[in-house]
Amino acid sequence: MSLRPADQIFVVRTWLESPGDPRSLRGQIDHIASGRRRYFGNFGDLCDFIAGAEAFGPAPPPAHESGDCPEVDDQE
Repeated sequence: MSLRPADQIFVVRTWLESPGDPRSLRGQIDHIASGRRRYFGNFGDLCDFIAGAEAFGPAPPPAHESGDCPEVDDQE
């Protein structure tokens, strides 16, 4: 997978504090490049965190682009 410089990766986890009550939604979002984490209780907070990710700076470049991996010497 190749990322563009402006791409951001997030991991989002959601759960219900009270099973059966959709109003008890809680969640956690992690911004992978910066390591920042936020907990949220509504989707507005989730969206605010994602919208602010631009301020975290660009994601670091991948270690190797497709086809740019160093060659491996298979000699024994």
